[in-house]
Amino acid sequence: MRNPMSIYVDDVKFTPFWWEAAPLADEPRRALPKKADIVVVGSGYAGLCAALRLAESGVDVLVLEAEEPGRGASTRNGGAIGATLRYSLAVLIGKVGLSRALALYRGAVASREFVFDLTRRQGIDCGIVRCGRFYGAHKPGDLAGLQADLEQRAQHLGSEAIMVARKDQRAYIGSDAYFGGRFHPEDGHLHPGLYHRGLLAKVRSAGAAVIGKTRVCGVRPRPGGYLVETVHGTVAARQVIVATNAYTDRAFGWFRRRLIPIQSQIIATQELPAELLDEVIPNDYQIGDTCKLHNYYRRSPDRRRLLFGGRSGASQVNDFAKSGHSLHRRMTGIFPQLAETKVTHSWGGFIAFSFDHMPHIADKDGIHYIGGCCGSGVAMMSYLGDIAARKALGHAYDPTFEVPFKRQPFYTGDPWFMPAIIATLELRDRLRM
Repeated sequence: MRNPMSIYVDDVKFTPFWWEAAPLADEPRRALPKKADIVVVGSGYAGLCAALRLAESGVDVLVLEAEEPGRGASTRNGGAIGATLRYSLAVLIGKVGLSRALALYRGAVASREFVFDLTRRQGIDCGIVRCGRFYGAHKPGDLAGLQADLEQRAQHLGSEAIMVARKDQRAYIGSDAYFGGRFHPEDGHLHPGLYHRGLLAKVRSAGAAVIGKTRVCGVRPRPGGYLVETVHGTVAARQVIVATNAYTDRAFGWFRRRLIPIQSQIIATQELPAELLDEVIPNDYQIGDTCKLHNYYRRSPDRRRLLFGGRSGASQVNDFAKSGHSLHRRMTGIFPQLAETKVTHSWGGFIAFSFDHMPHIADKDGIHYIGGCCGSGVAMMSYLGDIAARKALGHAYDPTFEVPFKRQPFYTGDPWFMPAIIATLELRDRLRM
């Protein structure tokens, strides 16, 4: 059996590749203010986009983060930006009806365009590009599903996507592993670390305070607002926005019981010859597929290496040496020409699924909660953060995702059932079921 460590370079790092260009700042802890108009819990994309809207509106806003700002999923993801929901439009129409399905997908389109507009308007230099995304059909039957969905998108949303026959897919990906696919020219990607760092700088320059290493232990109602209790003291606030998503702990038990944290992992290869990278992924496309565990991959922003992500087995959570080996095996199954390519970085981060597989903003006891983006967090968490801020300000906002979270009886926030589910989905992917 091949030594699992043989795929790694000698100085492999089990931390995000994104931290090379955007390292986390080891900031001294600041003293807590006694009060703030609005406290935002969580400094990921949702929390920072909420804080930016609030601060630019003249609100005294405080962002509290349990770790260093950016340590969570916002600097660990693949950087894809798309109008993506967990269910296709065609499937969603069957579940919730045409009108509601179209509203949800229009919201997804709005989330994608929000990020492109925000980075342009704020001048955030994060390598954002509308490069287009190719979805590969993992098995022959998936192509028909992609086609049916595209017909609905074209009819109702004016999508510019096109179907790609298997004989033509090498214009998008240097592999015969898929049975054709679909290409979305409207989608793109960015550098997640630089996007987060840019947002953080804009939030602070707008006047908001962002304090790391200050875990929130609970929120209690008080006359005219809330008391936000932290490990370093208490802050009085008129309103509270909770944007902790998959990193929600027991301090917010109501929220935690409505989210399923699932780890997604990524590897970065060593630098590759330009001609090989051009063969593997032409034209800087974002790539995804219809696997149950969903592979996603792209070139690095400097166009020198491949970044390959997916959801490895539940036994590999936080074991990035093991998950990296699994992802390398998947990558070389798609690209045999990369069989001898070594890995320089292997890492992971948690995304949050909701029980209805839909993103949500919701209120509980007057507190605003954001989460459940099911793997589409770059666009959707940014967008929902801005929506939550608009709602807190009493401004007009898009109410599409303002629906109650569903909950399963006896679930406490510990996804004990995921190993069996992941193992089943992995087997179905291998057997192309």
